[in-house]
Amino acid sequence: MWNRKMSAAEMQQIPGAPARPEGGSKADQVNRSASMNAVAMIGKSIIIKGELSGNEDLVVEGTVEGKISLVENSVVIGSEGRVTANVFARIVTITGKVEGDVTASERVEITASGSIKGNIRAPRLVINDGAFFQGSVEMQKPTNVAKGPDSRTPASPSKPIMEQPDKSVVGVA
Repeated sequence: MWNRKMSAAEMQQIPGAPARPEGGSKADQVNRSASMNAVAMIGKSIIIKGELSGNEDLVVEGTVEGKISLVENSVVIGSEGRVTANVFARIVTITGKVEGDVTASERVEITASGSIKGNIRAPRLVINDGAFFQGSVEMQKPTNVAKGPDSRTPASPSKPIMEQPDKSVVGVA
């Protein structure tokens, strides 16, 4: 049952499960086709001690102690989920309880019933009313955003951004 593909109806029944966009470019669909359809679930009675890694989205309703590393995928800590681990994922949604640092490349969301004791590092953070959070937050700009012409980093003090006007020329109109 670890590799069982869940239907859209089954996914909607899981609180906080990641949304599955139907659109997107052809390249996105090809690159993520394997992980888009696969969702692993750790049931309420399952206890895992160690390191979890893989290429599937993960829903945790049981207990995990150690490390969760699914950097290209989503991790949902369900309402019954108890995680004592550092979590690394693209999107992390916390409805249960997490003790450890959470690092996401896209977003971290703590729902109203969610609880986290640990540091969060992500470009976007959503903390719903009623959620519990104890730790620090480090927000970074997303690394996959294309840089436009106006997003240049400022020049160092030794290099001016633009040339200074010639002080000898004074114009009066």
